[in-house]
Amino acid sequence: MGEDVFWAIRGGGAGSFGVLIAWKLKLVHVPPKVTIFTVQRSLEQGATKLAQKWQKIINQLHRDLFLRILILMGHTEKGMPTIEANFESLYQDTIDQLRPIMKKHFAQLKLKLEDCRELMNLHYISTMATKGFLVEECTGES
Repeated sequence: MGEDVFWAIRGGGAGSFGVLIAWKLKLVHVPPKVTIFTVQRSLEQGATKLAQKWQKIINQLHRDLFLRILILMGHTEKGMPTIEANFESLYQDTIDQLRPIMKKHFAQLKLKLEDCRELMNLHYISTMATKGFLVEECTGES
């Protein structure tokens, strides 16, 4: 998209304007199902090494796999403060397709079948648009 079209869509501001007479969109295939997961690891569970590994492999992952890491304050089982790394993922296909990718690139995360939820894409998109990315919101779990 050219710079002129960008500013016309966005609005030039300060008295300038633009008129669009055509706009082409390139649509992409969207699978009927998506797979999501959230895996939490504390410092005691090796969160530091997992975060370092994530930094090394994130640009090598499949293009339909989104995997982010959130660093949060948490508590150990004894109630002591700790740091948690939450790995949240959205994969544009089924669990059966996701697991070999994760095993090949990020086996250290030890992703289990029960960590994953397969949803209809439309259900995920509508939930995400109103409540955000969190897996619990999409699956009804807390």
